[in-house]
Amino acid sequence: MLSFDRETLTIVAIVACIAATVYIYKEFSKAKDDIEGIKGFCNKLVQAHTPPQPRPTTSKTIAVEEEDGDEPTPVTAESGEN
Repeated sequence: MLSFDRETLTIVAIVACIAATVYIYKEFSKAKDDIEGIKGFCNKLVQAHTPPQPRPTTSKTIAVEEEDGDEPTPVTAESGEN
């Protein structure tokens, strides 16, 4: 017959702790997946209700030398100008 001494109870406690750890790990994994799904859904809602942002215009910097010839001065030219 099985005796319930200190070693047997220690082994039973270790097995119970391992089983509880595995159960909690699985539950936390499910909760994490649920939270990721909710975050993705909320991001889709926000993107659907946010109007698209206008694209910024690009500008080019052109160096123009001054008449006295010291240092070139940067001048910004818009891409739509001729």
